[in-house]
Amino acid sequence: MNTAYNDILSPNGLNTLTFHDPYAKLCFTAMLASQCRKLIYIDLDTAFTAYVKAGLLLNNIINFHKIIEIYIPREGRFESILTDIISSMSDSSIVIFDSVNSFYNMYYKKINADSRHRMSNFNHLLSIFLMLLVKHGTSLNIPILATSMIRYKKDKEWVQSPASKRLLQKKSIVKLNVSIVNEGDLSVEIITHPILTPKTIIFGNQGIKF
Repeated sequence: MNTAYNDILSPNGLNTLTFHDPYAKLCFTAMLASQCRKLIYIDLDTAFTAYVKAGLLLNNIINFHKIIEIYIPREGRFESILTDIISSMSDSSIVIFDSVNSFYNMYYKKINADSRHRMSNFNHLLSIFLMLLVKHGTSLNIPILATSMIRYKKDKEWVQSPASKRLLQKKSIVKLNVSIVNEGDLSVEIITHPILTPKTIIFGNQGIKF
């Protein structure tokens, strides 16, 4: 992967990207994908997959289907793909877990069907999945990036993201926030990093061309 992006992400723990604007997050992950030797993309909200299938992303990459492995977990069955993901990591450049918010949507029926399944149970499950990926990523020197929307829409109101916010704050050694500025530039704020001081980096002209 390009050195500029390598400097931002760390293979020694969980990297988290927060965002208000889903388009900014999509532009950032597309930028990473365009620079990777091989990318594993766990697409829980399916936006990345939809753009790829529509021909709006990665058309400039030759044989991108061999370079990028996209996983879309079945509802309530994320664990069914975890073994395949881990076995594919050895020759990958990065693993992107997109997005944490949608993880809870996958288990919505279980949460509603059984009151014993409290949100803390699913936070614990999410933590196990992420830490398994990080454990293997650390041993293979591969960064693991999880994305999380700061606010999400419930009914007609914008509310704070679920308790995963506390989980990510506790587990992440790199915390980034991304937004779009100047109608096409990516602004990446480094909030926490084991080496870099807090600052904002602008990646010019990274908007998706329609």
